[in-house]
Amino acid sequence: MAEAVAALVCTRNRPAALVRALRSLLVGASPGLELIVIDQSDGDETRAAVGELGDSRIRYLRSLRRGKGAALNEGLRAASGEIVACTDDDCQVQPGWAERMAQALQAHPTAALAFCNVVAAPHDSTAGYVPDYVRRRSRLVRSFAATIAGHGLGAGMALRRAVVLSLGGFDEAFGPGARFPSGDDWDIAGRLLLSGWHVYEAADISVTHDGFRTFSEGRAHARRDWIAIGAVCAKPLRAWRLGALVLPLWEAAVHALLPPLFDLLRLRRPRGMARIAGFAEGFLAGLRTPVDRRTLLFKRPP
Repeated sequence: MAEAVAALVCTRNRPAALVRALRSLLVGASPGLELIVIDQSDGDETRAAVGELGDSRIRYLRSLRRGKGAALNEGLRAASGEIVACTDDDCQVQPGWAERMAQALQAHPTAALAFCNVVAAPHDSTAGYVPDYVRRRSRLVRSFAATIAGHGLGAGMALRRAVVLSLGGFDEAFGPGARFPSGDDWDIAGRLLLSGWHVYEAADISVTHDGFRTFSEGRAHARRDWIAIGAVCAKPLRAWRLGALVLPLWEAAVHALLPPLFDLLRLRRPRGMARIAGFAEGFLAGLRTPVDRRTLLFKRPP
């Protein structure tokens, strides 16, 4: 029997992009789709833009909190569907995307999370880039260590709602607007894997990402991401899950330290120093933060 599915979009101050995302989610969607918008915008422009769509399947919820992790938790608690498919407000999806993501997760009962491919929208590659994540083959990730082969992106994911909530939901220390301003997707995937669940990556489903960044903007973006990656890597060690040590060693050595080292060996100016600094900052901050050993959530200050 097919499980009920909801679609969730968290947004802040992007009314035009959000409307494009919502329209794409409604194309080919079933009449019973529950489409939830969690809005952390400063003004009322987003509320007005959503209202103009006039579709009864959309549930608009204004949030007074900040941070994507908090917004995702509000959306999970508001949803009635057993499976919640999440995308970002700067993405557009394939027709019937939410239902296809739910089917992918249902086909793999040991998985509590499914990622799809995130494809970059057309852009000028000489001026900047669009973050993406593309796999040629689908795979079932069975262990925390297996994530060294890549991390899916929260711009295209589906979750078993009850499982995620049983672990306390998303860690609200992660995500844009939070203490660690990225990594909400990597963190929930790691926590599910360390709790015995699997993660499925579907290569035959995709979303298109419009999040263009110039190369100068990308330096700050890279530092932001690597702060979060450092904290994600430190968290299981802080909880004495020492078997998870392979991930920080891999990330630090292969993705942070080796690229500038190769540049030095080739007598080039080393690139990617922001990765090293960001990873170290996030890793040390994560080690200093108490962790709940069951849920692997960072504990909030009293």
